[in-house]
Amino acid sequence: MRAPTHPRGSRRGARLYRHLAAGLLAALLGMGGGLGAADAAAASAAAEPYRLQVADVVEISVFGHPDTTFPDVPVAPDGKLYYLFGNGVPAAGRTPAEVSRDLAAGLTELFPDPRVTVVPTEFARNVFMVHGKIRSPGVYPLNTPTTLRQGIARAGGIAQGTYRATTVEIASLRESYVLRGGRKLDVDLERLIGGNDASKDVVLEPGDIVFIASGLGKSAEIFVLGAVQQPRAMAYTDGLTLVGALAGGAADQGGTTGQADLDEVVVVRGPLANPQPTVVSLKKILAGKAQDIYLLPGDLVYVPPKPLQFSRELAKEAVRVFVRSFASAAGTQLVEDVLFPDSSTTTP
Repeated sequence: MRAPTHPRGSRRGARLYRHLAAGLLAALLGMGGGLGAADAAAASAAAEPYRLQVADVVEISVFGHPDTTFPDVPVAPDGKLYYLFGNGVPAAGRTPAEVSRDLAAGLTELFPDPRVTVVPTEFARNVFMVHGKIRSPGVYPLNTPTTLRQGIARAGGIAQGTYRATTVEIASLRESYVLRGGRKLDVDLERLIGGNDASKDVVLEPGDIVFIASGLGKSAEIFVLGAVQQPRAMAYTDGLTLVGALAGGAADQGGTTGQADLDEVVVVRGPLANPQPTVVSLKKILAGKAQDIYLLPGDLVYVPPKPLQFSRELAKEAVRVFVRSFASAAGTQLVEDVLFPDSSTTTP
């Protein structure tokens, strides 16, 4: 008796089944290899530390010194982080740990064996930056479609200043620009803002940097006087702040003396005949409890050696010190006889 045989169609079905099974097995093996490669790539990416970029925001602190915590420090457009009195530390393209080590190295004169922590809190892919002559420079979230003009408005608008008791435009829209990916966009801010030409507006993208340039001359001066290491006139530069002015100068010129009253620093602005003083607590600024202030050309920064009760007394003393330091004896007499004739204080 002959063994039973499969019909021709059944043999073709069996071969087809074997081919399909082999193909499925190969596909499964290939899929397994692909998933393994993807997992390896993901693991490698997870192991790679994050590298900072321009417009990222970080929190910086020195361990054991709570008053040194600054929660919102942006990576500046030049790629650096600026913290306390130190020079800018390169940050863009580097890990937080690398930046921490450089910051710590620059703080060894202020703290014994400082341990600096740098923690990213906002990332450039979700934000844009506005800085320069703007009322509230900083980093802003980009959660909804935002145009350039809307972004400037969110930052408070273009800043104006008071120079010699007169309100002046301190921004140069012609020199202002928008950076995207390290390149300037072809945007005419002078026509957009100054001429209110909406056709020049553009939609901001994550990581964009809006810079409002200064319209002030670079040759103007400010004056740093009082209980400082070296009373001096110094050149005004765009973006100069009170802390920057007191820390600036040569190594033997910057800083205040041990007799300085850091709670009553006065910035005198306006004509000498009618000075407008602003009393600032430098101690709170250094502790991160108050915002640093921008200076303008012609400002007098006076650090008193002892507390004075009234801002008018501070203004008088600041003007006296200015005249004694940078003018003549006749000018000193002018202060006593003309500018403050009601003063009973004797000039030393």
